[in-house]
Amino acid sequence: MSEEEMSWESISATWRTKFSEVGALWIHDGNPKRPHALLTSGNHSNGFFNASKVITYPSMLEEACADILHHHADDLPVRNEMAWVVGSAFGAITIAHTIALYYGTKTAFTEPVMTDEGKQMQLKRFDIVAGDKVLVVEDVMTTGGTTRKTIAQLEEVGADVYPAIVVLVNRSGITELDGRKIIALIDYPMPMWIPDECPLCEQDSEAIRPKGNWAALNASY
Repeated sequence: MSEEEMSWESISATWRTKFSEVGALWIHDGNPKRPHALLTSGNHSNGFFNASKVITYPSMLEEACADILHHHADDLPVRNEMAWVVGSAFGAITIAHTIALYYGTKTAFTEPVMTDEGKQMQLKRFDIVAGDKVLVVEDVMTTGGTTRKTIAQLEEVGADVYPAIVVLVNRSGITELDGRKIIALIDYPMPMWIPDECPLCEQDSEAIRPKGNWAALNASY
């Protein structure tokens, strides 16, 4: 391992500690009375990164984004190369804003809408047009489903989407999404199970949405 790779591992580990200190990282302790995480995908997990606990602190978010952009500069655009930085609502909105400030670009976000094909991500407020160069960012990469839908919407309007995605936390265990490299501040794979195969459900632990139920996940049992 090169000195640079060791340095980035150290930086990433430090950020994982910082995220834990602000209560953004939750891991199930094995107590069957404790609920576990129901993810947006419908899968279940014994862990969750609550990025809301990080974006609450603008200075922390700014520092985190700066570390990603500085240490992964070779894989990311240079200033003035992009026209937009785009995240998905709601978790990635302020991340896109922070990174857009760094690049000196415009910023936008996609929003969930229900269609005949199910939930999709659409640009409802921003005039991104064919040929515009766009960097896509996310708060947490789990299955990549929301990010795929954001990219699909951008490609539908003809945007030129950069071949890398900036993510605060990559818990997916993958390094690329449909050929686009995932550039993460923290790589921390966490297990996921379909409900019928969830070992925590077998122990009668209840699956709940982490956001909105954070206190229940962290209560004493």
